[in-house]
Amino acid sequence: MENSTANNVVIKIDNVSYDYRSSSDEFIARGVKNVSLSIGKGEFCVLLGRNGSGKSTLAKLLNGFIVPDSGTITVNGIDTSVDESIYEIRSKVGMVFQNPDNQMVASIIEDDLAFGPENLGIPRDEIEKRITWALETVGMSEHRKRSPNKLSGGQKQRVAIASVLSMLPEILILDESTAMLDPKGRAEVMETAMRLNKEKGMTVILITHYMDEAVGADKVFVLSEGELIGEGTPREIFSNVELVKRAYLELPVASKISLELKESGYDIPFALTDEELAEGICKLK
Repeated sequence: MENSTANNVVIKIDNVSYDYRSSSDEFIARGVKNVSLSIGKGEFCVLLGRNGSGKSTLAKLLNGFIVPDSGTITVNGIDTSVDESIYEIRSKVGMVFQNPDNQMVASIIEDDLAFGPENLGIPRDEIEKRITWALETVGMSEHRKRSPNKLSGGQKQRVAIASVLSMLPEILILDESTAMLDPKGRAEVMETAMRLNKEKGMTVILITHYMDEAVGADKVFVLSEGELIGEGTPREIFSNVELVKRAYLELPVASKISLELKESGYDIPFALTDEELAEGICKLK
């Protein structure tokens, strides 16, 4: 997806490392090591990597839940490790986690969306406007008075996104937010994220292990054992088969099929999407 604002850096990570340690400061596990990257305003970025690669650690560092052992992270120029700035950081970077049930605090959806702004001291009439806007944005307006317990997994996750949106963040992080959903729920959440990025200009950072969710991104970052081992467009990343193997990832289905056809002697270009694959097959002689 094209974005004219992508050159304005909103997140800069400079040589960041973080290890998990016990209360007695004994090493437990590596989080991330010497990671450097930047994310532009309005970009849709994806962090890929198998379990334990450092994806979620990086997300928590971006939101200020944890601070680097070394290196620096800035959000709009603000250092996340400065205690006095943590409120501002978290108001700018909203985060949606894997299990939506763990993020819901109220028995009625509109009350859940009001919780964050109320804690910020936002006037009630402004909160009402935010609730209406956030639910409209994720396509859940008709469920405003319902209990979250009556919703499907995909609907709950959309409400979780709306709860974050009610805080008016500039950056949305989805940390494995589709992992517990069925294909329909995954599609609902991805459509919502894409729309927020394209129509609202929101910077979106998606953490996932579903390769097909990365296909439409502006930029993909690949992590392995806490280190950044690849960065580029989806086409650059997935056409680098050795990189994909090194990270213990799978290719998108269309890419895998196009490469297998090419290895079998068919003159077919590398395909990133189903549409490209179909077009390539139709042109075969």
